Amino acid sequence: MEHLTIVLTESALELLPDELKKTSKSYNNDHIFLDKSYHSHLMKNLDNIDKRGRPDIVHMSSLSITSTPLYLDNQIKYYIHTISDHVIELNFGVRLPKSYHRFIGLFEKLFHNYLNNEESDPLINIYESSFSKLMNDIDSDHVVGLSRQGSSLSSNYLSDKIINSPRPTLLIGGFSHGTFSKNVLDCVDDLISLGNSNLESHTTCSRIIYEIEKHNPDFS
Repeated sequence: MEHLTIVLTESALELLPDELKKTSKSYNNDHIFLDKSYHSHLMKNLDNIDKRGRPDIVHMSSLSITSTPLYLDNQIKYYIHTISDHVIELNFGVRLPKSYHRFIGLFEKLFHNYLNNEESDPLINIYESSFSKLMNDIDSDHVVGLSRQGSSLSSNYLSDKIINSPRPTLLIGGFSHGTFSKNVLDCVDDLISLGNSNLESHTTCSRIIYEIEKHNPDFS
């Protein structure tokens, strides 16, 4: 394995939709991201609400990935793909704020600079991309989606299809409920399950990385 790519997929991180900004009571300059904690009463008419309004999932999952030995050893390339088809690409080894408020502040600044064509962070790139184009750009040799609907992960599969693949990619849903969309499933080689439990995204991130670390003879 040259390195592992992880894509937090269809993540529930997006700017407050225009239709909510137009509602005078809904717009608060302190919250530029859609967040169920503040906007739940306004979201009932939005499409696909199970995959929206949970930036906390992105925060917890990102920390679960970037705190692992495999990531700290520069063996994980991490992308956040959002439900609104924005991609946040982190350089190898970038550390993210552990405080939720500082994390959101960083991402607000990223989006602000991107939308206003201002100077971007040299370590974190943000751009718009369809999921299929992102996967073409990543050019992985094997794409694995983590889903409860998938086949159970075995040690042989972990070794043959992930650890011994030159450029494997793992897709982990960055949303609270539901399954991957057809656009995502069309890019997946295999769906793999970590068990029958409906694991939260950050737990899935931690568990699959631990399994790779534990079974990878090249990782110390």
